[in-house]
Amino acid sequence: MRAAALATAGAALVALTTGACGGKSDCCVKAPTASPSPTTPGGVPGAAWEFPSQATSLRVRAGTDFDIVLRAGGSGWRVDEPKVEGATVRYRSVAAASGAASDATPGAASRAGAKDAVRAPFHAVKPGTARIVLTSADRERTMTYQVTVGTGPGAAPSAAPNATGGDLKRGRALGTGFTGGSGGEVTVRRGERFSLPNAYSNVPGITWRVVSRGASGPAPLLSDVPHVEGDAAGDRKDWYTFSADRAGTTVVELFGCYRCTNGTPESAESRAYSETRSVRITVR
Repeated sequence: MRAAALATAGAALVALTTGACGGKSDCCVKAPTASPSPTTPGGVPGAAWEFPSQATSLRVRAGTDFDIVLRAGGSGWRVDEPKVEGATVRYRSVAAASGAASDATPGAASRAGAKDAVRAPFHAVKPGTARIVLTSADRERTMTYQVTVGTGPGAAPSAAPNATGGDLKRGRALGTGFTGGSGGEVTVRRGERFSLPNAYSNVPGITWRVVSRGASGPAPLLSDVPHVEGDAAGDRKDWYTFSADRAGTTVVELFGCYRCTNGTPESAESRAYSETRSVRITVR
């Protein structure tokens, strides 16, 4: 049964896109935009292309090396035992990896500068398609990547969603924010504008959206799009801004969808690792 669940999770994850969200009003983070090419460490010629672990569809050129980079917190994943389906891609051993051997060793610091990054090294053999599945150390989670190998230049999504609050004034930043379980609690003065944090690690990638915000309550949320601090692709804080309009109490909830399709868990795996966080706001 466990094997069947993992297979189902893998099939569902292949269909993922990095812009998965139900609609503009539901998204707490903007979908990433496509960049012209994957990043290379310092622009070094011949170095392996780097894809962020949040990407699910990779495009590479035949004959090139590429790495899937799990940023801070990625050490819980087995990158030395990937499952590769299809002959167009093969796992690169440390000896065969481009550059210094230490750069391709699991657990080595990323050449892109991310702390405690882990790299899964591969080589694009010939044009065609393949699927790569990484498994967590506890064997309970998977990350699936659909790879297209062609003869043109490679391309990848940006390393992380570009989520900012624009010109919105964030007001007073409070230390307490969204938490699991019974949730966090804050008390503010009427007339205040304030921001609350949702702190998390964006590895291997959770998409957050507001599911309950009390739009007509005492402290309406001013924008579903948060202001991001920290590593947008790793350990980060998403700040949501509110306005204390009148006295009363309201509860705001966020739903973190773990590698979901269209913002909805569609496998046992994504359901198991998705989570809800909330905060109770009292305006006096």
